[in-house]
Amino acid sequence: MKRGQIVGMPIVYIMVSVTMGLVLYFGFVTMGNLIESKDITQVSKFVLDFEDEVEVMSYYDIGSSKKFESIALPSAVEYVCFYNPSNSITIPYYDLIDIDVELRDYLDVSLRDNLFLVPLSEYDPPYPDYYIENLVLNDLSVNPLCISTSNGVELVLETYLKDNQVVVGVKDGS
Repeated sequence: MKRGQIVGMPIVYIMVSVTMGLVLYFGFVTMGNLIESKDITQVSKFVLDFEDEVEVMSYYDIGSSKKFESIALPSAVEYVCFYNPSNSITIPYYDLIDIDVELRDYLDVSLRDNLFLVPLSEYDPPYPDYYIENLVLNDLSVNPLCISTSNGVELVLETYLKDNQVVVGVKDGS
């Protein structure tokens, strides 16, 4: 080998190392974004399926009930909480903190949202809270009603009359 070739070899190794580092970095960033997009898609699918089911149920007779099951939520979502903003919170403060530290704050300022995915900090806004039309927790129900998603979501949707309008309530189906 010539002397100039030996001196140039470290520069080649450095360039190869930098290029490999950049490829790995952008590969990991892209994979992270892809996984986050998959989770947001699963959340959106769950909310849309649930919203469709509530809309269909709102046309049923008073006293009708139907089971709703879904495994569409990502594993990061631990609870699905249903809330009636027109009623007071009936769960003790410390029990709400056990579910999620921020949940009480969200409920205190919620004027309309009736569906929350916990932990709230898992997804950026507008994702943790939703408004589902015709969904009103029964006045006798726990408020908020939080259901664990460890084995998927199992709910019972039931219709009842509130203020001369047919609305859909939720009960734990497990």
